[in-house]
Amino acid sequence: MRKKYLFLLLFAISLSTALIFNFGCAKKKPPAFEADYDVIIVGGGMAGLSAGAHLSNAGLKVLLLEQHHKVGGCTTNFTRGDFTFEVALHEMNRGDLGTVMKLCGVYDKVDIYELPDFYRSIYPTVDVDIIMPTTWEEWDNTLKERWPEEAAGIEKFHELSSTTYSDILAIKDLYRYTGFKAFKTKMSVPLKHKSLMTWSKKTLTELMDECFTDEGLKAVVSQLWVYYGAPANDQLALLTLAATDAFLSDSVWHIKGTSQALANAYKELIEENKGVVKTGTLVTEIIIEDGLARGVKTEYGDVYTSRYVLANTDPYQLVFKLAGEENFPKKYVERIKSLKPANSLFVTYLGLNIDLKKLGYTDTEIFYNTSTDTTLVYKNMMEGNFAEGMASITIYSNYGDPIYAPKGKSVVALLEYSDYDIWPKDRKEYQKMKEEKAWELINLAANVIPELKDKKNIEVMEIMTPVTIEEFTKNYHGIPYGFYLDTEQWEKIPNNTPIDNLFIAGSWTKAWHGVGPAQINGYMGSRLILDMEGIE
Repeated sequence: MRKKYLFLLLFAISLSTALIFNFGCAKKKPPAFEADYDVIIVGGGMAGLSAGAHLSNAGLKVLLLEQHHKVGGCTTNFTRGDFTFEVALHEMNRGDLGTVMKLCGVYDKVDIYELPDFYRSIYPTVDVDIIMPTTWEEWDNTLKERWPEEAAGIEKFHELSSTTYSDILAIKDLYRYTGFKAFKTKMSVPLKHKSLMTWSKKTLTELMDECFTDEGLKAVVSQLWVYYGAPANDQLALLTLAATDAFLSDSVWHIKGTSQALANAYKELIEENKGVVKTGTLVTEIIIEDGLARGVKTEYGDVYTSRYVLANTDPYQLVFKLAGEENFPKKYVERIKSLKPANSLFVTYLGLNIDLKKLGYTDTEIFYNTSTDTTLVYKNMMEGNFAEGMASITIYSNYGDPIYAPKGKSVVALLEYSDYDIWPKDRKEYQKMKEEKAWELINLAANVIPELKDKKNIEVMEIMTPVTIEEFTKNYHGIPYGFYLDTEQWEKIPNNTPIDNLFIAGSWTKAWHGVGPAQINGYMGSRLILDMEGIE
């Protein structure tokens, strides 16, 4: 018995140490000094915008600098002819994100509308073609109707999802705690939040095997592995459990006017709060003096000073380019280097001169899978073998928002994972490969919508590669997911850094990735600054 208690004590201490590094902890306010702004935010993606809104809402003087000609990062749109294309947002939940949006007031500035279905999952190899609904009750009933013999496992998955997400929400403020409160909370995690602890060490494959026996059912329930950045045998089970409950507890939503409307609303809010947002302004240096961030320098040579700096960048840019590796402890630098980045994306955007809905294609989000073996599918996509990958088919013109296409026309986005390193450096070879791979993806998607492969139906085609994403967002290798979400590095990195008044927020930090989590990451970064200022 004594050995058991000793083991538990050592385990708790070990866990506490790990959580202290990974969750971070609030710090004391840095010494006061004269500055142009209270906070400078480098980057106007969703995390930067969210942070700026919360900080300016609290009365701090904010300057946000974005290198692109408009804010939003991947949360944006573009127009070609009659068509408007959503760059990145497929679906979102309101839940905890809605709370964060309401806290700063941006929620009332956008129109959020509900989508009719969650997704349609197609696996020809196991004879599965099923449309998944947007609420837990309908989700459970749909699965039980198709797989009645798996009813107990379906209910178990539902319960695990709800319990695990509740565990996560219960410690959502842990990153803010200091002193004994932080220590006590971290020590209690293994005892109070057992589901969280269990599934933070297991993969999505292990979760599916725990709940189900039928391979088709496993494939359908784990379908969104293709949006979370790792195949099922690597991917963190915790992510699917939490995300599924977040969606199905509140349904599935989108932003009227595309996600750019949300980015614009954040910008407007910051400016209403007397903050300053400058686009077309690339920051080339974060100035570090006497162990503190003192401000930034832009590509034009302009210098702006501030009491705090928050970087909405990837950590490689922050450490190795902007702030300088020499200004960080060796342990922190080694930690950044040791973490594996996730994959990027390949997307083909199509503006069609036909009405897909009138032709009977009424879905919004469709996944056509060449295999239930996610490791094989992931490998194929990362090697550029898109014909043997997975086609995500999003029919945005079916969302019900007229912005996408005029009457009688349609907008479709086709997506697969991609590896930055497969794309040629030579511009001619790169353009040739882009075109070839776009048609490879179109032909795969044509298994669902044959009209896509008829060139006369395509009025506009635009192609996005990892190189495109890197060019427009400056994100390392065009990776929108941040770090690879497996069981070894699911906690990513904290929002604070070893430099007391320098923070980081985005898809590479605590709250995982996606349009919603990015906003939560921005809130977390801003909350740490507000805590240091003594502002509730």
